[in-house]
Amino acid sequence: MFDDILKDLLNYAFDNGIGVETVHASINTPCLVFNKKRLIILNLNWHNKNELPFQIAHEISHIINNDDLNLYRSDSCNYTLSFEKNANVMALNILLPIYFKHCNYSINNISPLMKQLSIPNSLQKETKNIAIKYV
Repeated sequence: MFDDILKDLLNYAFDNGIGVETVHASINTPCLVFNKKRLIILNLNWHNKNELPFQIAHEISHIINNDDLNLYRSDSCNYTLSFEKNANVMALNILLPIYFKHCNYSINNISPLMKQLSIPNSLQKETKNIAIKYV
């Protein structure tokens, strides 16, 4: 199932004009995003493989949202938090329908889904609200 989810996310990126290059870097090297090139560099050696689907969906969201990632390195904390939150919510809207396509799931308890996909606990409310649309 995990490989199918990754494949579908890569197809989603491709369908939206976003390239994804895979690398085998250090286990602590995160994904990189080049918005202007519409390119994601995905580290397949990331220390927690369960985080990869949400990471990919999150980075796709940054590109689709046309976020100015240069501000990420600046002192614009409020703006950074805003576009990170927007990217997280959009990532859930991309990832959850793909996830549900590959598994049967009951919405009674959202915690197992969040754990399986390594979705941050701070997104519990958003995850449940989006999941309800697809279950």
